[in-house]
Amino acid sequence: MEIAPYHHTKWIVVSSFFFTIPAIYAYLHHLYNYSILLVCTSLISANYWRKATYSWRRNMDLLFAKFAFIVFASNGVVYVKKIPYIITGYSGFIILLYCYYLSGKLLEMKHNDWYKFHMMFHFIMMYEQCIILDSIVESRK
Repeated sequence: MEIAPYHHTKWIVVSSFFFTIPAIYAYLHHLYNYSILLVCTSLISANYWRKATYSWRRNMDLLFAKFAFIVFASNGVVYVKKIPYIITGYSGFIILLYCYYLSGKLLEMKHNDWYKFHMMFHFIMMYEQCIILDSIVESRK
């Protein structure tokens, strides 16, 4: 059973690859575990959204996304110390959660803009990942 039409989900496939930007940053700074985690998250997410159905691909996406979220959230708490990063990071985190919630609610209501909020969720998540990775790099200096 299709969860959402492809003319919406194709944009989420694109936004799934936003995570490759912090993956490249992590790779260039020798944070290979984070880089691999982000590339895998992108690929698993894109694979699910290319044909969004209730399937093993959805389960894999939900599981892997939660794992990546826990890894980055816990590292954010430990490493993010700069005041500008704290302000934008925690504010962004709240907006990120709201976008995720809203995309799900709008999808349930079959509202045509639901996917835009999910794309915004991906974009803000990418920004948060960059803040966290930069904080890890700074802590190693």
